[in-house]
Amino acid sequence: MKNKEPGVRLFGAINRSVGVKLFLIIISSIVVLVSILGMTSYTVSKNIIKKKVASSSLQTIEQASDKLDFLFGVYESQSRQLLVDQELMGQLVAYNGPELATAEKTRISNSIVERLNSMVAADKRLYSVRLVPKSMDKTKLVSSKGASSLNLTENSNLWLDKVIEANGEIVYIPAQKKGLFDLNSEPTMMIGRLLKNLNNPEKEYIVLLEVRDQELSGVLANISLAESSQIMLISSDNDIVHIEDSNLLGSKSTIHISDNGEESKGSLFVKDEHGKDQLVVYKQNELSKWNVVGVAPVSELVKETSSIIQITIIIIVLSALLSVAIGMFVIRMVGRPLQKLSSLMEEGEKGNLSVRTDFRGQDEIGKLGQSFNQMMEQISVLVNKTNDSAQHVLHTAFELSEVSQKSSTMAREVSVAIEEIAQGAMELSIEAEKEMTYAENIGLNMDNVIDSNSKMEESADRVYQISSQGTEYMNELILKTNSTEELTSSMIGKVDRLKESTISIHKILEVLKAMTQQTNILSLNASIEAVRAGAAGKGFMVIADEIRNLSDQSKDSISIVQTITSDIQREVEETVELLLTASPLLTEQIHSVKEAATIFDHVREEMDLFIQHNEVSTTSIKELNQSQLVLSESISNVSAVAEQSSASSEEVASIASEQLNSSEKLVILSDKLADLSESLKESLILFQTSKGE
Repeated sequence: MKNKEPGVRLFGAINRSVGVKLFLIIISSIVVLVSILGMTSYTVSKNIIKKKVASSSLQTIEQASDKLDFLFGVYESQSRQLLVDQELMGQLVAYNGPELATAEKTRISNSIVERLNSMVAADKRLYSVRLVPKSMDKTKLVSSKGASSLNLTENSNLWLDKVIEANGEIVYIPAQKKGLFDLNSEPTMMIGRLLKNLNNPEKEYIVLLEVRDQELSGVLANISLAESSQIMLISSDNDIVHIEDSNLLGSKSTIHISDNGEESKGSLFVKDEHGKDQLVVYKQNELSKWNVVGVAPVSELVKETSSIIQITIIIIVLSALLSVAIGMFVIRMVGRPLQKLSSLMEEGEKGNLSVRTDFRGQDEIGKLGQSFNQMMEQISVLVNKTNDSAQHVLHTAFELSEVSQKSSTMAREVSVAIEEIAQGAMELSIEAEKEMTYAENIGLNMDNVIDSNSKMEESADRVYQISSQGTEYMNELILKTNSTEELTSSMIGKVDRLKESTISIHKILEVLKAMTQQTNILSLNASIEAVRAGAAGKGFMVIADEIRNLSDQSKDSISIVQTITSDIQREVEETVELLLTASPLLTEQIHSVKEAATIFDHVREEMDLFIQHNEVSTTSIKELNQSQLVLSESISNVSAVAEQSSASSEEVASIASEQLNSSEKLVILSDKLADLSESLKESLILFQTSKGE
């Protein structure tokens, strides 16, 4: 504790003491409340002063704008007088005449200059007066004394064009460091107007009234918003037209005033480049349309409010002293009794129930002390009763533990037996389900066998019918084969006779061939004799030639017929050989057909017996299928009974298990109750219910 820093010790003391907390709360509340009221008063008064100052400053700016309007009005009036002066207009027209003598031109020029000089002499605010020809011809320029020459630049041409475009209306040209023509020794502004001449528009002049910029400062010299305030003129393009520091003329202003055409005056608060608040009030000049702007630091305007801050600080100090006194009183009346009561509570926490308070007051502290004494009395009585009850609970816990252990042992044995019964029922149910599956498979196989027998019976019927048809076909085939054999034998005889006929034809052809040769020889002899006879034998010669030709043709025909007959004879011989070869085959075929007919008869008889046996087998299988259905139903009933038995056994086992768990928990709770009784007894020993104990 000694090593802790003072701040840590102070914080610990605050946390431990209600009186210190009340003391700090009272001080903080009063100081914060007074501070808030003081700062609120300062802020409200500052805002009110700012509004009042802004209003009064705006009135001042309006007065400055009115002064400028008066000044500009004077110069507008002078320019208007020049516009309506017919003598001056005539002199200007004559001065621009091409045939004017030099002396006359000088006289007119001196007259005009004298008048302009009189205007400048009458008003010291005027720097000069110029009459600039519309054609910008420098030789036709007329100006007062002290005016610079016509130095035309881009800037000056721009403003002169604006004056011409105004068509006789006033144009205000902002102040510039060396004047519009950049030849003056001091800043000046100009007021320009076109002197219109409807009869001679080409000889029109521009009148330029050049006003000293310092004279504008003189008009605005008596206007001040604050010690370091500043008055300036700003054009609608935000260019500085007039300011005390002439080096800033023509530059852009850092203050932007919106030209929305609705309000020509107003005030606003802005921050300068250093971040300080500035009051800006402005009023648009009615003639020049320039804004008369006043800028003043807000700190100077509201410096009178600093006294409010000082008064607020004094009140805060006084309220802090008052709150300290109130806090000390609260600590004495509330903190000390609470601290004493806290000490007694700590003694009671350690087990000393004999502590009592001696508060005699009728306030909340006194009632709290009386309630504390009553509470300690009731706690003492409760501790004594609890001690006695703990003894009884401890004894009961031992008895309950013994009974619970016995009950747990019996429940464990019952649970084991029921689990064995449930296991047996479960195995029986599983076996019944397997038998049921086997029975169902047998039933399915029986159905398949019945279907197969039905199909076999149908196939046997078809085989029987086919066998009958085959027998009939074989009988018909035997008859047809016998007929074929007879036809073959007859064909062999006819072929033999045909062979003999071809032999006879061949012999006849041999005879015809010999006759042809003899005829040929006779025709040759006749030809020889006809030659011998000479002319008388020419007729015989022709006949002999014809006979020889016929003999040759007959010989050729006989050769062809002989060839054909030889071919027929050869084919007949081959046919005879084939018929002789086919005859034994037909005999064997007849024998085979007869044997096949016998086999078909045996097949038909066997299929008849097979159909009878198949019908008997189908009847037996159907009876077996009915028995299998009865067996399946019985097995299903056995399985259902086994499942119910298993479910009942499991339910009983679950109940027995829950009873076992309850018994074990009861044993555990009994042990815990005994431990709690011992612990309660040991805890109650710590309490002292009287001073002697």
